[in-house]
This record gives sequence, C-alpha cells and structure tokens, in this order.
Amino acid sequence: MDRAFPQICMTLLMLLFVLLITYPATAFAQSTAVYGFVSRVWDGNNITVETRDRKKLNVRLYGIDAPELDKINRKTRRISKPGQPFGIEAKSYLSTMVFGQDVRLEIIDSDKHRKLVSIVWAGEKNVNLEMIKAGMAEAYDEYLTAQAYREQFLDAQREVKKKRLGIWSQGVLYERPSDYRNKP
Repeated sequence: MDRAFPQICMTLLMLLFVLLITYPATAFAQSTAVYGFVSRVWDGNNITVETRDRKKLNVRLYGIDAPELDKINRKTRRISKPGQPFGIEAKSYLSTMVFGQDVRLEIIDSDKHRKLVSIVWAGEKNVNLEMIKAGMAEAYDEYLTAQAYREQFLDAQREVKKKRLGIWSQGVLYERPSDYRNKP
C-alpha cells in the first residue's frame, strides 16, 4: 500500500492537469471575482480598475453597449468622428456610480483587446444592469451568453424602452452603438 500511494497521487495529479487544460476557460471565468477600485471611466461601458496590489485592469462591462464618445485624432487633437447622443451622459452616469469606488468584478470573459469582460458590482448593485435601467446603455443581445443575466438585461431594456428614457427617448432616430462604430 505504501508503494502504491505515490503512484496513485501522481495519477490523480495527471488527471487533474488534463481536466484543467481541457476545461473551457469561460467556465472558470464565470466564478472568478476580482476586487479593486475604479481609477478611470473611459466611456459608458469601459473602466480601469486598480487592484489592491496596484495592478491596473482594463474592464469592459459585460452585456451592455453604450453610445460612443467623440473620437479624437491623437496627432491633430481634433474630432475625427463625432460621438453619439447620450455618449457623454452615459459616461457621466457610469462615473457617478463607480469612479473612485470599491468594486467587485465578476469576470465572464476577455475580449480581443485583452479587456476583462465583467459584471461590475458596486456593493450589491449590478452596475451593468443599472446602466440599462437608466437608459444609458442597451443590452448587447449578440453577446449576452450568460443565461444568468440574459433575461434580466433584456427585461430591463424592454421596461426602459416603454418609458422612453435616455437613449430610448430618441425614438426612430436611435442608432445602435455597434452600427455607429461600423460606419466610416
């Protein structure tokens, strides 16, 4: 029995290693929580969170898309593409909820720009959901894959659209941020 114990342990470790390699990364990501404070709000759906060990994390709020801000040419410092209606308001609203505040990130995934796609929690408040409820962002239906949030976000959007709040006050003039970004 004593000789078999190290061999059994090694076999179990190898099995665990294989499981960790083959298990989808998003399954682990859904249960990953990171704590820090918001050191910058870039727009209505992107922030920087500084962790307790001073690491700066670029975060995209999961499941929402907020109106675009003016795009500034770095060389000329001039507007190269004007922003959308409610872009400034969305950034301001998000700032009032999280800037300088302690938050918990529930990491769902990472995007092509290496941002952590996350649910942002300020206390008990789901910041992503609050942005939708205030009419400052739309539910980004195409990327709402986490079933725990999909219906909640879409239900909130239906309610705020009925009330014609924020971005929904534009009626037929409203243009989805994703469509706006894809225009030249």
